[in-house]
Parts: sequence; structure tokens; C-alpha cells
Amino acid sequence: MLRRTILFTASVGVLSTGIGLFAQSRLAPPMVFVIIGPPGSGKSTQSRLLGKKYKIPSIDIAILAKTEIGKRSGLSEALKVSLASGDLINDDAANDLIKARVLRSDASRGFILDGYPRTAGQAKFLDSVLKENGLPTPKVILLEAADDVVTQRMMKRHRADDSPEVIRQRLAAYHDDSSFLTGWYQAENVMRVNAASSVQQVAAQIDALIEDALAKKAFSKRE
Repeated sequence: MLRRTILFTASVGVLSTGIGLFAQSRLAPPMVFVIIGPPGSGKSTQSRLLGKKYKIPSIDIAILAKTEIGKRSGLSEALKVSLASGDLINDDAANDLIKARVLRSDASRGFILDGYPRTAGQAKFLDSVLKENGLPTPKVILLEAADDVVTQRMMKRHRADDSPEVIRQRLAAYHDDSSFLTGWYQAENVMRVNAASSVQQVAAQIDALIEDALAKKAFSKRE
């Protein structure tokens, strides 16, 4: 009898967990995030964790570009020329990459963008794509960490491209991007997170901010 009770209790626990995950993925409204933060702030890690929790894809434009370059297309040739010159991906190429990706079926309930948008042209284009497809205004997850904190993190990785000079250049480029994005989107759409904490603590902060936004039905609103 005791064994049956234990098995039944365990089954109920598994079923409850399953129902919770189903409700979370099915009943949560569409959510779009733009995640930004200095190099070494944990963007990729937090983006993956967020995507896994809410069952939405994490989209890194750098990875999209590398994948496209492996193909033989007009866009791949344009990307090769742009990247070979050391420039950022131009607006037209970036917009084409993002539109093709976010219109795939797995992104119909939302997605997380890393590395896009970077310019006013890209931000305008993203807004038009979202509006056309009934998706909400993005929430910006801003991972904040002091330059000396992320510099120390990157130096510990011992990567060939993590020299002090390269890190300074990447931080300068980041500060330009972040000031643009936080100025472009209204303050209520920017979620500020202390990224100097542990991975788990940062994830907990993000979860709390999203839960608060869900409670306020902020994801159903458009500017």
C-alpha cells in the first residue's frame, strides 16, 4: 500500500510538472526580447536559458551570418564582402537574415535577439516585421556590468582574441550600441539586470522581471 502511495504521489508530481511546462509554453503570450550587454556579461548563456524556459528560439545574428556564408547565395556573397572588410553587417543584409529567421514556425510565439538591432534602420525594420506578424514591441534585457568586471572575466578565458586592446575596442562599440537601443525603446520596455552576479542570480533577476511584466500584461501592449 505504501509503495502504491509513493508511486501515485510521484506520478502526480510528474504530471503537475508536465502541466506546468505545457501551460507555460502554451498560455504565455508571445514574447520578443532584445538582449544586450557588454562582452563577457553572459548574453549567450542567459539567452539560451531564457529560450529554454519559454520555448522560444535564441537568435544570434553572428551565428546566422556564419551559417549563411556557408551557402552559395547573393546574400552570402554580400556578407563575405562586408565581414572581410572588418565592417559590421550592413542593414539590408542584417534585415534579410533576421526576417527569414523570425518568420520560421518556431518563432511564431516570440524569440530572443542577440546582436540585432544595432542601428535605427534595423530597429525600424524589426518593428515593421513584428507589427505585420502581430508580435509585441520587444522588451530589452540590459545586462549591466562595469568594464573592469567584464574585462577580468574575458582575460580569464585566455582566448587569442581577448587581448586588452581588442577588449577595449569591443567595449567601446558596445557602449555605442547600448546607448542607441536604450534610447530607442521606451524606459518601461527596458529591463535592467545586474550582470556582475552569478549565472543563477542573473537568471533569477530576469525571471522576476518577466513575471512582473506578465502580471501587468505588458507583452500584449504595442507602442
